[in-house]
Amino acid sequence: MIEKLERALALGAACWKVLLLDKEMLFFPIMSALALALVIGSGGWAIYTTPELQAFFQSIFDSEQPDQDPRFWALMFVFLFINYFIMIFFNAALLGCALIRFAGGDPTVMDGLSLSMRRLPQILLWALVTAFVGWVLQLLESRLKGLMRFFINLLGAGWAVATYFAVPILVVDGVGPVTAIKRSVQAVRKTWGEALIGHIGLGALNFLVLIVAMPILMLGIFSFEQNPALGSGLATVGVTLILVGSLVVTTLSAILRAALYIYAVEGEMPLNFDSRLIRNAFQPDKR
Repeated sequence: MIEKLERALALGAACWKVLLLDKEMLFFPIMSALALALVIGSGGWAIYTTPELQAFFQSIFDSEQPDQDPRFWALMFVFLFINYFIMIFFNAALLGCALIRFAGGDPTVMDGLSLSMRRLPQILLWALVTAFVGWVLQLLESRLKGLMRFFINLLGAGWAVATYFAVPILVVDGVGPVTAIKRSVQAVRKTWGEALIGHIGLGALNFLVLIVAMPILMLGIFSFEQNPALGSGLATVGVTLILVGSLVVTTLSAILRAALYIYAVEGEMPLNFDSRLIRNAFQPDKR
């Protein structure tokens, strides 16, 4: 257990070194969040300024069980598709930059965005597939209870693992969703799931950030009434730490995925990574 934790932390540190070389990778999660906020804000403004849309949404959400209305699930699918498309588009750009760095290049933000634009048809199809899968899982979860709901959650986790390498494969090879899923499953099977070990280290990093940030945030909230200036300052610091931590971990996760993809699919050691780390990450479980 200790050995795996050390390996996870070492992989996280290797990703950090890559991020220091290309700090512009941090812009992609920011652009993704801003794009999603813009879409949601635009939709909200359209609803606010259009009486017909207000009446339409009120007819759905004013009911006692809106999830029994087919229109609710139609809207849910549209939202999931837009959400997944934005995330996948910028994630593909980030992965593309990481792959360029591992190939010995010096990527820019425009390099990543250009790559995503070239793969736009594949990204649209993959967003459609992931939105449909997520939509079906949410629909089933809302209808089922107990062990069946737990089983649906397991299916969702299995889907996430099976498609772990799907986006890098789409970025590099420009294949369709079916081929991407097949190749991703093959890569995951070949590694016995150990490719995910680095995310333990990244999860630990995110947890440490929360341990520091949450007390500061809560202290700011509770002290706001007596000292608004101090409370606002502390709350701002806490929220900023959480956002920055999430931003860094998201970027490091993409870098890790790109590195593991290179070794799992191409059998080559990424530049800037200790070859022993990658080999150990892909060792079969000997239990």
